[in-house]
Amino acid sequence: MKKIFIYSLILISLFEVSSCGKLDLAPEDYYASGNFWKNAAQVDGAMTGLHAQLRDYQFTFYIFGEMRGGLLKTGTGATGTSSLNSGSYITQDLRESNPGVSSWGQLYRALVQVNNFIYQVENNASFLLDAQKSYYLGQAYGLRAFYYFQLARAYGRVPLVIQPTVVVNTPKSQTEAFVPRSKTEKETFDLIKSDIDKSITNFNGDYTTKANKGQWSLAATQMLKTEVYLWTAKVNMDNAAPANTVADLATARSAVEDVIPRYSLQPSFADVFNYNKKGNSEIIFALRYLQGEATNNFGQFLYAQADAMGSFVDKNGVAFSGDPLNIAGGGSILRYEYTYNLYKQYASGDQRADLTFFPIYKKPVSNANGYILMKKFIGTVVNNNRSFSDDVPVYRLAEAYLLLAEIKNKQGQDPGNEVNIVRKRAFGGAIPAGQEFVNGTFEQNELAIFWERTKELVGEGKRWYDLRRMQDANGKPLAFRTDLPLVGVLNEATEKHKLLLPIDRSTLNQDETLEQNPGYPGT
Repeated sequence: MKKIFIYSLILISLFEVSSCGKLDLAPEDYYASGNFWKNAAQVDGAMTGLHAQLRDYQFTFYIFGEMRGGLLKTGTGATGTSSLNSGSYITQDLRESNPGVSSWGQLYRALVQVNNFIYQVENNASFLLDAQKSYYLGQAYGLRAFYYFQLARAYGRVPLVIQPTVVVNTPKSQTEAFVPRSKTEKETFDLIKSDIDKSITNFNGDYTTKANKGQWSLAATQMLKTEVYLWTAKVNMDNAAPANTVADLATARSAVEDVIPRYSLQPSFADVFNYNKKGNSEIIFALRYLQGEATNNFGQFLYAQADAMGSFVDKNGVAFSGDPLNIAGGGSILRYEYTYNLYKQYASGDQRADLTFFPIYKKPVSNANGYILMKKFIGTVVNNNRSFSDDVPVYRLAEAYLLLAEIKNKQGQDPGNEVNIVRKRAFGGAIPAGQEFVNGTFEQNELAIFWERTKELVGEGKRWYDLRRMQDANGKPLAFRTDLPLVGVLNEATEKHKLLLPIDRSTLNQDETLEQNPGYPGT
């Protein structure tokens, strides 16, 4: 059987909320200790801890969901002072010795803790009111489904661990800790769908959100349900075409249509990410950051304060002076950079272009001399120091509209209303003549929705998954459309296996019965 070794864990970190509302990551107690799981405050602290851990995976989700999307550059950064990271991963140079991501992205560490939370609340939390218990379980089952959805899209068949697993370091216990991979991809998705159902049942119609939308909610589960069922409606699994496309599309549509009326778009694209407007009406669920508490990873997408920005000019040929974005000591080394060709895809008047990117040029100003640095998550300045502490959306209303558009297109309906809702906001409230969405063939519509998602959701971990899920006229993933500029990233004839990641050599060595994903040579 194909197996995996689940981490030897003796301590499980449980977390409390401090008086100022910060996520304190200090260990609280031993796993299943008699001193814990005694009152509602401890359960609440443990749930906060699960979200602190989820936040720690923010860049892992970006790596899984966007880095292979064909829009990032390799080589030397625009400022000339740094080498860009992850070049082989970005260019799909993948093998078991160079997998890009190792140890299943470490997500099983989180799953062990989610499993423990579910077990303890279901079995040892009689002190909770029924409504409290159900809400916590709604969150926990939603989180578990979310983690497994990340794994399933990355690796296909994965180990299905649904019980808390703690072992001591002995030869016998190490053997017993091996857990087989799912026999099929469908088996993994069956678990995901089952957990989604359990989450929705436990929430029992309660759309309350917590932590300024920084904790999982029923709306988050409904968005996840939309994504999961849209995936199984369109994506080949186990070397077979989807078997329940019509039913799965209907399920996805029902879920997203239940969410959309409960939220409203922000008036401007900038408002969505404004540090002072966290948890706004458009946000459904986000990874929460606060200045002084935690920062995201987007400082790596901007120049450092020491970089010589005076050697660059703006689009009007005017030289920059000093620190044009007021990085104010908070910048990192430029390690990730989007291609300038992406910036060129935005139509004139699309406000998302200059709200997402900071274009810089070498003289003379031209496309060939242009570079873009991402400033979408630029954070805030406190005491003359920039903190990259923006919340990072997992789900927001603009994406809900575009998911509904994609569902409608696959159902043979006109998706124009939803696309134009998003596009109208992008152009400041009125779509210029010639920029309105016009209903066309399935492929024309799919590409239009794909590009709307690309321009709207930069940095939000969606692009690679879109390439895998969204289709051409023949039902093949857009990942293979290398004839379309800035779309396809894989040669179907020679790189089809790269739709899934390889399992790294170290993980394979831990269990000699574990097989590599098909197509990857053992080099």
